[in-house]
Amino acid sequence: LGFSEIMRSEILGTHENPVYKEYANDIHQSGQHLLNLINEILDISRIESGRYELHEAPLTLAAVAEDCQRLMRLRSETKGLRIVEDFEPGLPQIFADERAMRQICLNLLSNAIKFTPAGGTITLTIAQTRDGGQFLSVKDTGPGIPENEIPRVLKSFGQGSLAHQTAEGGTGLGLPITKGLTELHDGSFELKSRLRHGTEVMVTFPRKRVIKPLPRIVEPLRWLKEREVSSSSLGAGAGS
Repeated sequence: LGFSEIMRSEILGTHENPVYKEYANDIHQSGQHLLNLINEILDISRIESGRYELHEAPLTLAAVAEDCQRLMRLRSETKGLRIVEDFEPGLPQIFADERAMRQICLNLLSNAIKFTPAGGTITLTIAQTRDGGQFLSVKDTGPGIPENEIPRVLKSFGQGSLAHQTAEGGTGLGLPITKGLTELHDGSFELKSRLRHGTEVMVTFPRKRVIKPLPRIVEPLRWLKEREVSSSSLGAGAGS
């Protein structure tokens, strides 16, 4: 990847034949694809073997989703898609692994962009659940998935018929990794899809992962008055 990046950027000099630059770009893209594939295989292997380590810390789910949407914006605009954000304001932080949250969001957005035709809309939603948890949802206006293929796309390396028909078919690991990372956070994964009606994937995190803000400490009014009286008495004594 490093050498091909140098060659396609012509850092050490221009190519006399422009085809070489195109070859360097092809090598770089192929290397990046292979690297992503290896990382996905390693991730799913760690998840399935129970060796995926979470580095949990307080984070704002909407902020993570906003960053992911920004990263995917160029790809969506190039394809003529619109991403709509629907974030519930004022949500508290959750206790989670930030890298895992980013991977969940990027996987879902990438899938939606991959299979939604030009002119479509992708809706990214973050809101509170009825029981006090939080959920992230990605809904598209794509062709949908046949009901009988849903179990297949949720298995490792499983792909639906649409993935075989498009040039953008991936490895079939995005959804299984997303589902696995969600379950590592004690969450639930739900995929709803209908042919010609689009697809929605929702990951939900339980209330126990939501960080409740500590109540403000309000000093009793009587205690404040007694302190003010005491301070005034000391001031008067010092003056005399």
